[in-house]
Amino acid sequence: MKNAIIRLENISKIYGKDDYKTVALKDINLEIFEGDFVSIMGPSGSGKTTLLNIIGFIDTPTDGKYFLKGQDVNKMARGKFHKLRGTEVSFIFQQFALLKDYTAYENIQLPLLYRKMSRKEKKAKILFYAEKLGIGDILHKKPSQLSGGQQQRVAIARALASEANIILADEPTGALDQKKGNELMKILAGLNKEGKTILVVTHDPNIANYCIRNIRIEDGKIISDSSSLQDEPLKTC
Repeated sequence: MKNAIIRLENISKIYGKDDYKTVALKDINLEIFEGDFVSIMGPSGSGKTTLLNIIGFIDTPTDGKYFLKGQDVNKMARGKFHKLRGTEVSFIFQQFALLKDYTAYENIQLPLLYRKMSRKEKKAKILFYAEKLGIGDILHKKPSQLSGGQQQRVAIARALASEANIILADEPTGALDQKKGNELMKILAGLNKEGKTILVVTHDPNIANYCIRNIRIEDGKIISDSSSLQDEPLKTC
């Protein structure tokens, strides 16, 4: 039986106070297992992005416990917390979050800047993932010179360059047309087959069909958590 690499116990998140209080998450209990390919769905304001941000160390819960590989994140020393954030989890954002004044090569290099690696090792890693994603010929270009699909591939290469085992994608197809969105999900499905644990926040049920496990959130609560044993993603997009 697989062990949970992510375990959330009674996680709640509240923004503001008193009359201005907003409850984003309410007593969330969740386990994510190594090799999971999970969609997190729900209407706007349901708490799905807040949940992803807590898992990805971008936000912190108001109450509850978060365990990553058996370690209580809330009790970690600051240095260890930042190290885990940099090595265990990587993000793919809807708007790519590329630095506009940096080339594609430099954007992919960002998670490697503070690693104890030689320049040669960094270059080899960047070129490896760029070639894997079919963008080896555009590394000298800046984001404004790239199409939306190319920018998204650069963002994926940056996430992969960190070699984190957990990839979190927040509406990753939101800025792409249907064809490019399907291509992206096929890339993520391939990475999952290679052993990556992937969580995708989406509002699109067709995108969720690529995932093996589907979680739905409404009003800050998980209302369903189902798994599919299909070998291939549904081609309904």
